[in-house]
Amino acid sequence: MVEFINALEALNVKRSNPRLTTGDADLDSLVGGGVEPGQFYLFYGEEESGVDRIVHNLLVNALLPPEKFGLGGKSVYVNCGNYRYERTMLDTNLLCYLSKAAKLDPAEALDSIYSICVFSEEQEEKAFNEIRRLIHGDKIKLVVVHNIAKLFTAEEGAPNKNAGERTIRLQKVIHEIRQICAENNLAFAASCRPSQKKPGHGIPPPEGGKYLTHKATVIVYLKRKSKGYSSAYLVKHPNRADRKIDLKFGGEILGRVTTPFRTLLKEEMDNLKRTYREVLIDEGRREAFDSLIQTWSSEQGAMSYARVPTALDIMLLTAAVDNRRLIEGLTDEVGAIRSKLDKIEGKLEKLTG
Repeated sequence: MVEFINALEALNVKRSNPRLTTGDADLDSLVGGGVEPGQFYLFYGEEESGVDRIVHNLLVNALLPPEKFGLGGKSVYVNCGNYRYERTMLDTNLLCYLSKAAKLDPAEALDSIYSICVFSEEQEEKAFNEIRRLIHGDKIKLVVVHNIAKLFTAEEGAPNKNAGERTIRLQKVIHEIRQICAENNLAFAASCRPSQKKPGHGIPPPEGGKYLTHKATVIVYLKRKSKGYSSAYLVKHPNRADRKIDLKFGGEILGRVTTPFRTLLKEEMDNLKRTYREVLIDEGRREAFDSLIQTWSSEQGAMSYARVPTALDIMLLTAAVDNRRLIEGLTDEVGAIRSKLDKIEGKLEKLTG
């Protein structure tokens, strides 16, 4: 027998649902108090608009308990794009920074964010099976799809072959992910670029066609104003009028998701030189620090390939390896000296005997 509830009861149930913070109080207010489980949120904009920062915030904040405006579960992140050419992946340094700011253990936080990488239309279609497996096998509360329409959209100036067929395939991907998230009361957020078919003035639609805008519950367009600042436009909401707010993101606005490791390493070394080395009292320790700078600089290749959460962590690991090298060298030298002393003692015993 089907049970019915009245509209007031339904409204109270909806209000009691936990809301996931985007990391910005003004943006939370714009979308109706945060990201609601069971709904589909689309954030889109050009590079450096702040969309990627929002994605990282959502992935980390979903791990927080509901009383801290989280969902108390794990996250699934799907990256759609050609990594070889675009280098778009999760920024683990930013995730660690956000985790520490939220008073979460970075290692545990990273372990609670599943990452799925797809590089073709076929792989994106098959990603649904992996999403479903994770949802049914773990405490997933959020699914994020980065550049959901990109693989099915022709690049500017390229021939749009089989456009109709590709549109249908994209619609199927959107429908399947949207449906399984709704059935399991999971928050679903996606990002994409603005459409190439821009109007003369006003807000460009998201790429992916009308089906994507139809399925999304809430749509927000972000446009960069200047470094660190963007405007967020509420394009679609079930019970709110369209409006605009201005946002300020902490730190630099992210364009491509990954900052090159060599850049991170240089920034970290320059920061340590400026804030740590200069205040060391002991001259020997300053010289020791300078030797580590040489070690870090000479081993950038190995450090960039290490799967360690932050640049400072891998620097500490490399310093430990270099210390071990020095210890092994000193151990060999001590062993050689010990051997020579043993021989000298043996000769002295013969002479005195």
